[in-house]
Amino acid sequence: MMRISGATIAVPTLDRTDCLIDTLDDLCAQSLTPIEILVIDQSSAPDSRVLHYVKQHDDVIRYFNVPFKGLPEARNYAWQMAKYPVIIYVDDDIRCGKDFAEEHLKTYSDEVIGAVAGGIDEKNGNNYGNKKKAAYNAWTATGSRAYYLTGIFEADHVPGGNFSVKKSALKLAGGFDERLNHGAALYEETEFSLRLRKTGSKIMFNGNARITHLAVQKGGCRVSDIVKYVNALVHNRCVVIFRYSAWYQTPVAVIRLIILVLSYARAYKNLRMLLNMPRHIHEGIQDAYKMPLVTPAPKTTQ
Repeated sequence: MMRISGATIAVPTLDRTDCLIDTLDDLCAQSLTPIEILVIDQSSAPDSRVLHYVKQHDDVIRYFNVPFKGLPEARNYAWQMAKYPVIIYVDDDIRCGKDFAEEHLKTYSDEVIGAVAGGIDEKNGNNYGNKKKAAYNAWTATGSRAYYLTGIFEADHVPGGNFSVKKSALKLAGGFDERLNHGAALYEETEFSLRLRKTGSKIMFNGNARITHLAVQKGGCRVSDIVKYVNALVHNRCVVIFRYSAWYQTPVAVIRLIILVLSYARAYKNLRMLLNMPRHIHEGIQDAYKMPLVTPAPKTTQ
């Protein structure tokens, strides 16, 4: 059995002090050692309560108030700063038990495993259907969110709010693509998972590496402007379609995307979504044929 010593837990955050401190309470209580927690704070200015908390736990927490906003860039920043060979990524609005990090690491039973998807309980009760696996459908360029399951088995992709990845596998795959840093960064973890698997790495699901997702409505990478949300959806899904769907699947996936945009336009009675769609399809296709974009970690004050 492969033995891994230590883990870095990365917490990208933006304007969510109250839930962030609750999240950090649980992460600081982890049974796993050694461990470090990286807080990648994209808020315009540090909150004094967060700084006070970090000072009280400076033996385990490293805090960075960064000059950018975007989930893929925050993830790239974290792995470039990480001390340990496995990085565990969580949202800033989660709760977890003390064995959460230990469960992630114990899933790396052999060298071929590059990432682990963790279990998720949604506090709002939305478990995203009754699928039996976190599987990717190339005909629609979407993945099923079966992260409410239990057990340990192979998966196609990881959930954005609870997954881990070996730093060596992450480097080989090329990092997280910041070209998907549009809106709420939709599909960025799916795109990364598909690229990771192309390198020969396996993704495992461990339902015991479990968190409760609070789905806080304010802050984070949520997009309140529905038109911007749909624009980003079109762009990012086109990147995934044209990178990973076969030529005979691509027309079906694009048609399914157009139908989805039509449903949004009808529901919100907004013609701009349709008028914007050709441009964002074109830009998504262009970005699909470019190398993943990774920004070197900028110098900043810890």
